[in-house]
Amino acid sequence: MLFALFLLSVSPPAISKNNEKLQFSGFARVMLGYFDDENAEYVGYDNSVSIDKQSLIGLQGDYLFNDSLSFTAQVVGHTDEQRNSGLEWLYLTYAPSNAWQVKLGRQRIPFFNYSDSLDVGFAYPWLTLPQQFYDTAFFSTFDGVLANYEFSYGDWLLSYEGYWGRFDDKIYLNSQEINTKVIGLFGVNASIYYDNLTLRASFNQGDVDIEQTQAAEFSQLLRQLGFTNSADWLNASGVIQLYHFSASYENVDYFVRSEFSRFDGKSGLVADIDSFYISVGYNFYPYTVYLSYSKKNLHFDHPDNEIPFGISTELDTLAATYLGVLAAFPDDKAAGTKIGMRWDYLANLAFKAEMTFVEAKDEISNDYAVKDLGGFDGHGVLYQLGVEWVF
Repeated sequence: MLFALFLLSVSPPAISKNNEKLQFSGFARVMLGYFDDENAEYVGYDNSVSIDKQSLIGLQGDYLFNDSLSFTAQVVGHTDEQRNSGLEWLYLTYAPSNAWQVKLGRQRIPFFNYSDSLDVGFAYPWLTLPQQFYDTAFFSTFDGVLANYEFSYGDWLLSYEGYWGRFDDKIYLNSQEINTKVIGLFGVNASIYYDNLTLRASFNQGDVDIEQTQAAEFSQLLRQLGFTNSADWLNASGVIQLYHFSASYENVDYFVRSEFSRFDGKSGLVADIDSFYISVGYNFYPYTVYLSYSKKNLHFDHPDNEIPFGISTELDTLAATYLGVLAAFPDDKAAGTKIGMRWDYLANLAFKAEMTFVEAKDEISNDYAVKDLGGFDGHGVLYQLGVEWVF
């Protein structure tokens, strides 16, 4: 796999050349990782050296019809089984002026600062994006329309963006594929740039329908028996909202970057999540060193049990089953501290090394980030080496 990624990304001259209308580009990463605790997994890594968790390759084609209309397609191949390989971007771009731009088709959802470049590790200093923050977005693409408007006012540059569309695909939770639909998905964001300072704020909302067959059947049974509050909690569908704010300051020598988000799930089986990260770095070309801290607080609104015990065996069984379901959705607090270094060996090739100190508190929800295999004390270190290309 490593050899194939290398050949595809650096050798074919046809990929790197372009003509007046059609352009090809791409990106690739090879990542080696090892988690130092045999009692847990972190972002898929366990107590053995692995190269097949976060390595990937992406190919992109852009066709320019004229100065204002273009077409973009991008496919990404992941080695990670919990990431879907295939089409990521497929959209038309209409730019009637330097200020206006409209995209129609499949594209990234602009939840966060690096939503557009999630897989392009060359675009950011870290080897991996702050996990406790960026794993709170359960899906990253949508089908719809996005419009952006930029204008300057003196030394200030302002950017406004809005989108509307839908998502209909599989997501991965607890190592399971789940069919998910989100309709009425929309969002607005605004960015302000002044000198070396950047501020951004956004609001996003959608009506989600998550396929949970067993939970739906159990909810229907509870409703028939009159336990409506418990039945409502087991509903996996409802409105989701995401609020985001970021502030960054950077110059030639150093940077400070931070993002904060609040994810609100209006149904019982969808958690509320507060997360943030802050990162500082120092550049001494061709090297960059950085320190990053991220934290996630995942919380479910667990209702009191309304099913009585001691009346009948059937009700006792029903109540025990319901409490068992509640226990399968524990709150989760986790933090990660990264220390890393980047070496820009060439203009399009970077080597990175990173250590992530993981800290998980209380019960662990066994989401994609931290998975307790039994006996995990909540502390571990992930060691990673990576190579990033753009071509």
